[in-house]
Amino acid sequence: MLKNIKKFTILVLCSSTFFTLYAQVKETHQIIEEWIKTKQLISEEKNNWKTEKSALLDLEKALNIEIVELEKKLLQFKKDNIGATKQRIDLNNRKAKVQSSSIDFYEGIQEVEKKIKASIKLLPSPLQDRLSIFYDIIESKNVKNLNLKKRLDANIGLLQSIHIFHRSVHLERQEFSLADDKPREFKVIYFGLGVAYFVNDSGNVSGIGKPSSNGWIWSRQDELAKEVSTGVAILENQALPRFLELPMAIEIE
Repeated sequence: MLKNIKKFTILVLCSSTFFTLYAQVKETHQIIEEWIKTKQLISEEKNNWKTEKSALLDLEKALNIEIVELEKKLLQFKKDNIGATKQRIDLNNRKAKVQSSSIDFYEGIQEVEKKIKASIKLLPSPLQDRLSIFYDIIESKNVKNLNLKKRLDANIGLLQSIHIFHRSVHLERQEFSLADDKPREFKVIYFGLGVAYFVNDSGNVSGIGKPSSNGWIWSRQDELAKEVSTGVAILENQALPRFLELPMAIEIE
């Protein structure tokens, strides 16, 4: 009887191990499929940006050319002293419509720039540093006198970079201070723009970060050090991939 119980116990343990492994393999397949879909979405977004950018640039070019041509025709009419009032009115109306379209285009860019500036503090500081060349353009005192093409390129570059960052996992090295400590350097794993985990090189100080309207907030939680260090090793190709058990904190304050 005792032997039968032992056999039954071994059978149950083997079955449990098999189903556990099967669940992990299935979950791994799902994650790989989601990763592939994410890469496809990023590729689609890039193509969409290129198409929209090309259309906007073509529109701007066409509008500028038409304005120049209309101004030349008006000047020629004045020189030749042609009294074709109807034609003059028609040309002026056409010019006004073209200029109105240019103004709408310009105001649209201003609105985009306003929203971008309002969201700067939500971005991690490493990403802000990489995007500084674009921010310098839209925050310049002479931005109103810049060519619309340059302003459009800067805005598209910013939005595309932010979008790609948000779709991926990134390992960054940066310096910041905790609530009760002096500034020091950490390795930080960013899961898009939603949440981040940090650990020092010694692996004894760690925690979690989340975005807020006043910048990222870093909270010390040393009990996460082992898992975060494992995540860093995986991203640095020094350990085999596995699931990480980390808390989530994605709300924005």
